[in-house]
Amino acid sequence: MVSSSILCTVALALASIVGAAQYCDPVTTVCYSETKAGDLYVRVALPAVEKDPFDILMQIVAPKAAAGWAAVAWGGKMTKNPITVAWANGNQIVVSSRWADQCASWTADNAKMAINPNDTAAKFAYALAPTPPSQPANNASSIVKHTIHASFTVDLAAAKTEKFEDYVKALSSGRK
Repeated sequence: MVSSSILCTVALALASIVGAAQYCDPVTTVCYSETKAGDLYVRVALPAVEKDPFDILMQIVAPKAAAGWAAVAWGGKMTKNPITVAWANGNQIVVSSRWADQCASWTADNAKMAINPNDTAAKFAYALAPTPPSQPANNASSIVKHTIHASFTVDLAAAKTEKFEDYVKALSSGRK
């Protein structure tokens, strides 16, 4: 199991791209399953596992003009689910986990919730707003209410890769 410091690796790329079922990042060489969700592209890679716990690599790609911040809710809605929020701070990316201590599983209302790595239509939700956080360098910064939000599904079975640990090692070492 990878250390909790990289439990949710998220990058917010502020560019326009062409969608595809699989996307291989030309800089990191990580290959993701890619889903278009409104103005966002959400890319996910996970290890070839059958059940939780497991780590997840994720990229959130948002158009700079529309996204002062962008977020993904892990359970298909905002309430009682972990949320990953990301935004640009100059040339750096700031990531904020809200109401979360794990990516693949969590507890809500005393019940265990988990992402099924075999799910071909896992429920997620996204939100974004054009206004950046009040303190962009601070990952605990307040954010304005989203102006766009919706749910979407991700084919997690297609996101599985035997190269997951290699990807994590490369990302952790800063190797490109």
